[in-house]
Amino acid sequence: MTLREKLARIGLRSALDTRQEANTSWSDPICIYDFVERMGTEVWFVGGASFAGMYAKGYGRLFVPAERPVGRKAFTCAHELAHLRFDHGSRVEELEFDRSDNEVPDEMLANIYAAHLLMPRQAVETAFSRRNSPPEKAGPIDFYCVANQLGVGYETLLKHMHWSLRMIEYAKLQELLAVSPKDIRKILLGRDGSPHLIFATEHWHKVAIDLEIGDYAIIPRNAQLNGPSAKLVGICSYGQVVEGVKTGISQAMICEGDWAAMIRVSRRQFAGRCIYRHMEDSDED
Repeated sequence: MTLREKLARIGLRSALDTRQEANTSWSDPICIYDFVERMGTEVWFVGGASFAGMYAKGYGRLFVPAERPVGRKAFTCAHELAHLRFDHGSRVEELEFDRSDNEVPDEMLANIYAAHLLMPRQAVETAFSRRNSPPEKAGPIDFYCVANQLGVGYETLLKHMHWSLRMIEYAKLQELLAVSPKDIRKILLGRDGSPHLIFATEHWHKVAIDLEIGDYAIIPRNAQLNGPSAKLVGICSYGQVVEGVKTGISQAMICEGDWAAMIRVSRRQFAGRCIYRHMEDSDED
């Protein structure tokens, strides 16, 4: 057995054990920040262009870069949780473009753990099944939507589904990678728009729609929006377009159905403890 195969087994088993210890189904999406906080570890967002994450052993805190893309922040949080779980010792990680994590066993293990914690096979299968869209037949928008719900980047999901889960063939991977998230956002909105867009259909479940001020989300056409933090700003071919306009929590719901989702809005590149990121700010009025 190679080192990578050994680490893959350890990382997978530990990720599934973590979900079980937290009484979280393997088939459910999670908000990694809420998940880690419920397990008794604080999550803090920290500014700094070169900061890429930190685990402070003995302090019960994980530090996540505030200035990175949404999916990268979530993966970093899960990655740092792995260092905590495997007792790797405190470390500050900076952006090192010339280093491959595949060269460092602890980092390789942390990446494997993070991937399976955020994207266990059961959760991926359930997300596509709810949309009645088998991965081998699904298009870029389907994968983008599933990545949104699992809280990861589009490319991260695709590579995990090919290299780790073996759910899509290499040719399918290349076909999907040829379409960028920016391309998908333009298709969904019908124009160039927000650098971050969540596509939440009636199949979205279990987690909130998390936005920063200025981000967009697409919600079902027949959903009603309640609350001050988000507002309807238009209609597109896929539903209603919502923008996060101030910190706080709103709700989207279909009155004649059983679908509802919280829309939580935080400041752009919020720095501080994660549990305060949606707290309403009187200075915004």
